[in-house]
Amino acid sequence: MAIVLIVSVLVLQILLVFTHLTLYVVVAMVFGIGGTVLKTIFIILAFLFLSASLLAHQYRWKWLDWYYTVAAYWFGLSSFLFIGALAFYFASDVLYAFNIYVPPAPFAGVLFALAFLLHLYGTWQSSRAQITPVTVTIPELPAAWHGKKIAFVSDLHLGKVWREGFAAKVAGKIMALAPDAILIGGDLFDGMTCDVRKMVEPLRALRAPRGVFFVTGNHEYFLPDVTAALTALRAVGIRILDDERVDIGGLSLIGVNDKSDKGPHRDDHFKKVLGLKRPEILDHEEAHFEKRLNGAGTRDGQPIILLKHEPDHLEIASEAGVSLGLFGHTHHGQIFPLNYFTWKIYHGFDHGLHRMGDMQVYTSSGVGTWGPPLRLGTKSEIVLITLH
Repeated sequence: MAIVLIVSVLVLQILLVFTHLTLYVVVAMVFGIGGTVLKTIFIILAFLFLSASLLAHQYRWKWLDWYYTVAAYWFGLSSFLFIGALAFYFASDVLYAFNIYVPPAPFAGVLFALAFLLHLYGTWQSSRAQITPVTVTIPELPAAWHGKKIAFVSDLHLGKVWREGFAAKVAGKIMALAPDAILIGGDLFDGMTCDVRKMVEPLRALRAPRGVFFVTGNHEYFLPDVTAALTALRAVGIRILDDERVDIGGLSLIGVNDKSDKGPHRDDHFKKVLGLKRPEILDHEEAHFEKRLNGAGTRDGQPIILLKHEPDHLEIASEAGVSLGLFGHTHHGQIFPLNYFTWKIYHGFDHGLHRMGDMQVYTSSGVGTWGPPLRLGTKSEIVLITLH
């Protein structure tokens, strides 16, 4: 795992250096302002985001909050400017092939300006938590739940960029919906060092007749002290489901811990939580999942809602009799065209309401963002589910 992380960091850093040097070459060539100083500045900028990320995982220096925020914004903006540089390069070649001359400086300036405006729009879009209404029909739904509502959010990524003000904004929008239950599907924290108690204090406002529930996502385990974060959540009245089932007015709610979902026998454990009992025909991962579902107990005739961070093992959940699975993690790619990759990775279950057998699946695009605070071709959403 450590080797994969190191290789990933190195690959990303090489790509960042490449994009920044490409930007430098285009800027120097078009505007005639190249030189050692400017080239050095671009190389330094290439190391901003990863250096800020590595430091932010370990230290809580006050200036580091600003450093990481600036680095995250620049990471997004430089990516758009790089696309502008590529557009200039290829468009110039096409125009040259047709013997069309366009003054390079104004042409490049227009493309860079468009890239900047697109980045500005994406930044604005990322801060808009939109309400996504969804209607779900569940067979044998208890009468007490007819027409009732569940608010579902995931991936707030509270930390250096999205802070307590954002948490308060999201909490206010959720409470305005007057849901009967509130479910939080992991990655509440971004994984950076922060004052976790201060960060989650606005979530104390979250109240619902059937309760407020949370399951961990992968970013919770990037925190230096995940126990402190979970303690802070409990202190504001949020119940943490750790591979367990609770009854909420005749519905079975099963919450899956993301860390135990990543072990070598993940499917075996998941099936134990869901209540399946056929490990002899399963591979190691499936057997792990089965044990988890079995441990939670799903065979009591109640409709089942599964709250899990990552939308995988859907066949297992469907076989276990889950009525509705709620997931996050994918961000729906966050920035176009990355949603194509999440669609491929999760076989079309990366966003929205779908069906796997008799189970309905909703994967949220999340309400926060990872890395650059950008949304392009995706939305920041709070899902309001009405049951029938």
